[in-house]
Amino acid sequence: IFSGPVYSGKDRHTAEVVAFYLGTILNLRWTPISVGRRIDLKEVYRKADTELRDTMEVRTDSRYCVYGKCFYCRDTEAVCGEDDTNVVEGVLLLLVPGRIAKDRSPWQRTYRDNIKAQWEDDEGYCDVVKEKLSETRLLDLIDASVFDFLIQNGDRHHYETRNERVLLMDNGKGFGNPSVDFIDILAPLYQCCQLRRSTWYRLTLFSGGSLTETLEDLTKYDLLYPILTDEHLEAIERRLLLVYSTVEICLHKYGESVLK
Repeated sequence: IFSGPVYSGKDRHTAEVVAFYLGTILNLRWTPISVGRRIDLKEVYRKADTELRDTMEVRTDSRYCVYGKCFYCRDTEAVCGEDDTNVVEGVLLLLVPGRIAKDRSPWQRTYRDNIKAQWEDDEGYCDVVKEKLSETRLLDLIDASVFDFLIQNGDRHHYETRNERVLLMDNGKGFGNPSVDFIDILAPLYQCCQLRRSTWYRLTLFSGGSLTETLEDLTKYDLLYPILTDEHLEAIERRLLLVYSTVEICLHKYGESVLK
């Protein structure tokens, strides 16, 4: 359990697996296929090419470690296999084919305690966003906010697109603290009061506990099962009710025009 801001802690690999299955259930099919795996780092080291091996090390206690190659990867933060087996737990993600573009999220955080972003104080902020984005892109980002709220991923400072549709990539900050709901992740929804009718239908279809029941059934086929604790499953259901309440408030204010 991580305390502090919503983006606290290292990425959680299991969040990527849950995100894939949750996206499938909600018909948000822009989430990369993710599967849990346990791999032997000693075997990886033996077969690795030079580029990969340069990011690995064998420590004096015969443990094999890897830090990989990425923007945040550091040799001081290597991941090591278990003492007796050199096995490490992780996730394999299917590379999304085609050209992927990257844009800054209109609801990006400042990541500073004493400085707020415009969207955090401006009640009419959605009008600003509507001047810059198409309705399709805006609805994609609102769908993403609902998805992110359920898993509590408050770190979508940028978003990727393929064929002009938003991809739900980089979900590792999800499921940090099951006892906390950062409601501001839903800002695109409650500020714009718009939602795809198909998304609303899918959300209401999985009411009464069936969302997490289905999620549990699907993740049983993953090698890392059980992936979520009971507390995290209960948190998803609690957050789903908050999404319902938010949409109902919008419907009360603006009627059926909320649903697109």
